[in-house]
Parts: sequence; structure tokens; C-alpha cells
Amino acid sequence: MIKYIIAILVFVAVLAGLLLWVGDNSMLTISSSATSGLLSFSPLELSWQFAVITSVFGVLALIGLWSAFLWLWRLPRRVKSGVGLRRRNRALDAMEEALLAGAEGDVKKARKKAEIARSLIGSTELGRVISALSAEAAGDSDVALEHYTAMLDSDKTRATGQRGLAQNMLATGNLPGAIEQSREAYTDNPDARWAFDTLFKAEVANHQWMDAAETLGTGEQRKHVEKTAARRRRAVLNTAQADRLHDQEKFAEALELAVKANSLSPEFAPASALAVKLYKLQGDKKSASKLIERSWGHSAHPALALSFLDLLEGENAKTHDKRLAALVKQNPNHHETKIIIAEDHLRRGDAVKAWAILSPLLREQEAPSSRLCLLAAQSEERLNNPTDAKIWLQRAATAPREADWSDLDPSGESFDYSDQDWRRLVFSFGDTGELIHPRFDARAPVRLPGVADLAKEETVAEPETVEPPVTKSMTQPDDPGAAPIKGNDLADRLDSLLDNSKT
Repeated sequence: MIKYIIAILVFVAVLAGLLLWVGDNSMLTISSSATSGLLSFSPLELSWQFAVITSVFGVLALIGLWSAFLWLWRLPRRVKSGVGLRRRNRALDAMEEALLAGAEGDVKKARKKAEIARSLIGSTELGRVISALSAEAAGDSDVALEHYTAMLDSDKTRATGQRGLAQNMLATGNLPGAIEQSREAYTDNPDARWAFDTLFKAEVANHQWMDAAETLGTGEQRKHVEKTAARRRRAVLNTAQADRLHDQEKFAEALELAVKANSLSPEFAPASALAVKLYKLQGDKKSASKLIERSWGHSAHPALALSFLDLLEGENAKTHDKRLAALVKQNPNHHETKIIIAEDHLRRGDAVKAWAILSPLLREQEAPSSRLCLLAAQSEERLNNPTDAKIWLQRAATAPREADWSDLDPSGESFDYSDQDWRRLVFSFGDTGELIHPRFDARAPVRLPGVADLAKEETVAEPETVEPPVTKSMTQPDDPGAAPIKGNDLADRLDSLLDNSKT
């Protein structure tokens, strides 16, 4: 407002200065050379001040008339725009209320407000989007699918419809439909990250391991998945497919995939164990042994330990020691390595060395696992301490299970996973690198851990009672009421045993 006032004042000042400069003595004479007609008139004499003022106000009058004409010309459009603005504001309010009602779960209100928004918006495509989103938020999947399906008819909303259909179908378990929609969208738009995620999840959920692996490769090329995660996911997918081929007795194809999975992710123990099992079926113990040694350095898993011990059966002492030393060298500080050494000492009858290895492991754990308790019981039995062996047996009855050992079912099968278990592993191991234990989570029956090849006839006995054999097939007592053994006692016992062994 101030700038307009300033402009007017400047204009008046200029005009006044001009009038003062012209003065009232100078005259302007207007004459016509015509001798007859309308253009013939007597000479007119005007002061220059009057002429200037008349000209200025004449120009202002013309500007005013032109502005009034333009205002009248534009009035209908402005009226229409005002009505449209009010309509638009009402449409926005209806859209907001529809989405909020959907978020609140009010299906009836969401539908009503979505219909109002569609009628006010005047855009069929946008109306369908609002209706679909509000229905989806309200949990009305049937209505949402209806609107998403209608979006496929328009090029403008086709991608939106594909995404909505694919994600809703995935959520409701229509996996073939989700795969079809997301695959088509991913083909049409290579940059659609959502299409990759949905397609991969749907194929994995439908247990299409090789299709998922192919999709994973495409996604990795398009940088829709990080390389390390893609490598681990592919290892799980190949292992799952190898496990399926193994069940179908297609052992050669299964071995190829299992070995590939192991090379992709040597730390993925299920792939290593399956590859070893398939090598053994072919009678190729050498390759199996090398694979175990290579994998042991990345993941010293008890399933690999059992497979390795199976491979050593029938070997002479020199070969046995050489191959065991090669395995230990791969991961000497891992607790599984220490346990396999302790078990080897027990097989040889050297309980003192076995106890020397087990004692630190028992002290490190506030609550030793049932497996360690059983090994401690076996060591005590070898040392002719039936009372202490019984105490360790009682502790084993209530000791926590080892999650890794739960991967072995009672029949001794390693990683006896279902399709749903493999599905979980694709994402859990693929994204984090951590091996979950589906059998452990499901509280499935487990193989009772112990030391293989120990004498099966030996028992742990007190003068008045006889306990079950402390062997691989050892049973656990029903009454675990034993007093805990402190770490210092174990240290004292170890020192005593070592002293006795020297004498």
C-alpha cells in the first residue's frame, strides 16, 4: 500500500514541477487548415498548463476505462474460479477425512468420505487412488482390490494399481497373483524397487527357490539389494533347492548347488553339512573333509564336527591325528574346537587332558549347557568319581540346551528344515548373517548330545544306586535336585588331577 502512495505523490510532484516550468503565460494555439466541413474551426488558444492537465487526466481516464472493461471481461472466470476453489477445498477436506477414517478403521465413514471426494475432485484416477487408499487403511481389502484393479485401465494409474494389487495379494496370501503383478511391474519399470521387494518376497513365500534366485540376481544388477545380503540370500536359496533335490534323490544336481552355496557363504553351516552329506553319498570323503576344514574356519558348527568324526571312522591313528590337527588349525580358539579336542581325549581314555580343556569352558559359562554337563559327567566317570559324575548328570537335566545342537534331530539328521524354515533363513541369515535355529524356536525334539564311540557298558554308580550309562545315548534323571558346583571347585579339582597325573 505504501508503495502505491509514494508513486502517486511522485507523480503529483512531477506534474506540479512541469506546470511551474510551463507557466501560465505560454499559450497553445490549435488551428485547422480545412476551409469547410467538420474539420474547419476557428483557432483555439489554450494555456499550456490546461493542456498538460487535460492530457494527463485524459490518459488516466482511458486507463480507468480499460481496467473497468478488463475487470468486467474477467468477472465470469473469477466467479467460476472462486466456486472451483471452494469445491477444491471441500474435496481436500473429504480426502483428508476419508484417509483418517481409514486409519481409524471406520470402514463405513471411509467409504462415504471417499465417495464425496471422488464426486468433488472431478478426476477419475485421483478418486480411485483415494478410495483405494482409504479402503486399504480401513482393512477393506476387497474394495481396495476393486479400485486397484480399475486403475490398470489407465496408463496414468497402471503402476499404482499394480503396486496396490501386488502388495495386497502378498499380504492376503495370494502369492501367484502377487508374483504376476510385481513381475509385470518390474519388467515395465526397472527402477521400481517396490516391485523387486514384493516379487522376491512372494517367490520365497511360495518356495520358488530358483525363481527367487533369478530375481535376486536381477535386483543385484539394478542395485536394489546390497551385495553381501544378496550373496548370503543366494546361498540359502541354493541350499534350500539342494535339500529339495536331495529328497527327490537327484544327488548330482543337489551336490552342485550345495557346493555353490558353500562357496558363496562358507559360514552358512546348513550348506556345508548338506554338501558333506552328498559327497559321502558319492564316496568322495576327501572332498568332504576339505570342505569341512574350509568351513570350520568360518563357522565351527557341531553338525560339521559330527560329519568330520564320521569321516574319520576306520582311519588309523596317524591319519586320525593328522586330519584332526588340520581341522583344529582352522579355528583353534572356537569353543567347538575345544570340545572336539576334549571328546578326542575321552575316546583315547585321557580324562585328565579332557578335564583340562572342559574346566575353563565350564567356568566361563554361568549356566553350562546340558552338553557340557554331560561331557563333565563322562570325564568324572573316567576319573572314577561316580558321585561327581552323578551331580553333573543331575545338572544336565535342567541345564539350557545349545541352539546349535538343536539343528540335529533325534535321528541324527542335520538341519532337517521345512520349506517354512528355509523361508525364514533367506531373510534372517541373508540380511544379518546370523544363523537362526527353527527347531530350537519350535522346541522340536533334539538329539541328546554326548561323545560318540565311548564305551557303552560303563555306568556311573554309587554304592547304593546305579545310574544310567554315561554315553551318547545317556538318559537324563527326573529329579535334578543337585547343588550347584562353584567355579573354584573345578579349578581345585583340575589342579589335583594334574598333580596326580604327574605322580
